[in-house]
Amino acid sequence: AGTWPPPPVLPIDNAAASRMVLEAMMTYEQDWLSVAGGDFKAPWDMTTIGHRQHNPLFALRQTLRFANEAVGTLSRRKSDAPKGVWLSAPKLGYPEYYMNNFHYQGDGWFSSESAEVYETSTETLFLGKQDAMQRMTLLPFKNATPKTILEVACGTGRFGTFIRDNHPTALMTSVDLSPFYLQKARDNDDYWVRQQPAAAKPKPASFVQAAAEDLPFADNSFDAVACVYLFHEMPCEARAKALAEMARVLAPGGILSLTDSVQIGDRPGMDKNLGGFTKMNEPHYANYISTDIGGLFQQAGLVASEKWLCSSTKTLSFTKPASQ
Repeated sequence: AGTWPPPPVLPIDNAAASRMVLEAMMTYEQDWLSVAGGDFKAPWDMTTIGHRQHNPLFALRQTLRFANEAVGTLSRRKSDAPKGVWLSAPKLGYPEYYMNNFHYQGDGWFSSESAEVYETSTETLFLGKQDAMQRMTLLPFKNATPKTILEVACGTGRFGTFIRDNHPTALMTSVDLSPFYLQKARDNDDYWVRQQPAAAKPKPASFVQAAAEDLPFADNSFDAVACVYLFHEMPCEARAKALAEMARVLAPGGILSLTDSVQIGDRPGMDKNLGGFTKMNEPHYANYISTDIGGLFQQAGLVASEKWLCSSTKTLSFTKPASQ
């Protein structure tokens, strides 16, 4: 009788794979403990009966989008394809650093296709941890009742719906530079609003196309400001301007919550490999991980409050003195 050929050997480090799975499980547990402890509500997309993401056709559509995007992303990375995007807009005021296809994603921030697949791509990249890591941004606001909230660099607006679900009476303003991602954010916000009880239907969020370095709002305009995964994609000069702007528009007594990648020293065991993320076409990441973000916010007049870590992400909170 013939013999079966040996099974293929996949180029996977079993120890590394085990650590990644364990890290994911610990992230889910941390997220659940925050919900169980009353720090924030259970994710509305998981508890809403009939939510569109529970539909198998929705899952299939997003899977196909991701598969197509993944092939392109891996090809561009392997070939070290030229960096940049298809669009040239020298008179529209887009910063030079922004005209980059970060993560080698198709079209960078400049297409509806990119916006439609982004959430699925990043959740897959982080083994389903992204929402849980981002939800740490809610922790600084757990005992607050802000009337006005600003999210800077809102992207697809998915995280903005978690903010709104925890603070449904607050007026929400979402800012981003990409009109394509703002359209997706508007869609996500509209979908969240439509799931709310008719007797307490919140107003739609406001959407503003603007750079974080030049926010078009008056001083002291918002009781709470949130920003997620922006700073590691900015050069140091733009980063300094953006944090100064966030501090400027935050009202006295207000809270700022900043979430981004961990930095050197946050989790020493990760330090030696942390810079590897630059290989994902992240040209400013190496500078970011060695920058004293807390010190810069303090220079801008804010007071450092708390710090939380969750897997490869951290959240910092700051307050603006009531006397300002």
